[in-house]
Amino acid sequence: EKKNPAELAQAMGWNEANTGYLLATLGTYGFVQKEGNGYVNSQEAQKYLVRGTPDYLGGFIHFYGQNEGMVPMDVKKLLTEGPQPMPRMEMEQNLDFAQYGQMLRMSEEGYRQQEILRIVRELPENSTIRRVLDVGCAAGLLGMAVIGDRENRSGVLLDQIPSQIIQPSVDAAGLGERVKVMQGNFLTDDLGGGYDLILAVSVMLFAKGGMEPLMKKFFDALNPGGVLLVVSEGIAEDLSGPWDMMTGYLPYFLNGMDLAVRAGEVEAAARAAGFTKIESRTEQLCSG
Repeated sequence: EKKNPAELAQAMGWNEANTGYLLATLGTYGFVQKEGNGYVNSQEAQKYLVRGTPDYLGGFIHFYGQNEGMVPMDVKKLLTEGPQPMPRMEMEQNLDFAQYGQMLRMSEEGYRQQEILRIVRELPENSTIRRVLDVGCAAGLLGMAVIGDRENRSGVLLDQIPSQIIQPSVDAAGLGERVKVMQGNFLTDDLGGGYDLILAVSVMLFAKGGMEPLMKKFFDALNPGGVLLVVSEGIAEDLSGPWDMMTGYLPYFLNGMDLAVRAGEVEAAARAAGFTKIESRTEQLCSG
């Protein structure tokens, strides 16, 4: 809604003068537009930054922006001295699971759900998908978007994250009768079977050096005619691109950890594991 600085400051309990400066600066970026003596959201801000809208991206930006800040990168030191020990990031016993779960859900809601739905809906097999497995599901919103897209679908959400972080997502979506939450490691634990679709979104880096055995596990867990959908970076063998994925992996490269999946690496492992019908597609997603 249209607000002038005084109205917004009063509603939010902010300093009026600084609210004016903030709105003016946001206007220079195009996040808000001035109308008379007040401001309104720009079309892009209204679409991507208002929580609850289908294309909301604010939670994704906030969550991954915080995580980027957790990766230490003193470029000069890394170049002169080489890789440095990375601090261990361990989950403390007093971790607020409710808060962490909410942050994860924010990173997956809105636009990211629409992205995965668009890709799945374009599959020729979309109408035959009944049972879904989402491996490395995080908060589970991507898998549940696919499961909830059709009334006859059910599925399993699998991650090492404690189930008490994922279960509230299921409850909030009203899919408790159709979705089972499993805590486990998809690299080493049994995946079950009878799936028509397996989602592997941003998880293939964990299988670097052992991708073919994982692909065989996926192959064996699928029904005949089932689909494995892998969403992963495909970095050029000579590291010439894509620029955004190279930038995101730079802290890890400089610290001696090559986690980036190369272009064609997933396809080669899939063929070796027995998959016969393979399509590779380049997508521009919000994550890169």
